[in-house]
Amino acid sequence: MAKADQPLEDWLASRPVKKPGLFRDGYARGPVNDVLDKVVDRLRSNRQFADLVKNVDFPSAPRAEAYDRQAVDDLFDNLKWGSDPRR
Repeated sequence: MAKADQPLEDWLASRPVKKPGLFRDGYARGPVNDVLDKVVDRLRSNRQFADLVKNVDFPSAPRAEAYDRQAVDDLFDNLKWGSDPRR
């Protein structure tokens, strides 16, 4: 199934966020995953999630335990503004 054909909540649950480049840190995966899990739960129950993505602030982590900062920022900006992050 193509990613655009997949329901948004399933796509988000699959953790589509890339890791940071070599010798770079990023946002800690745990807190990012926690917010994504809450967004997925709300999407699956057809509830609003804007409050979860409005002012996110994630702690830093070394590359081995992190997601790329720009990828996370882009994902949450898309969710915040109602754009489809899969495109």
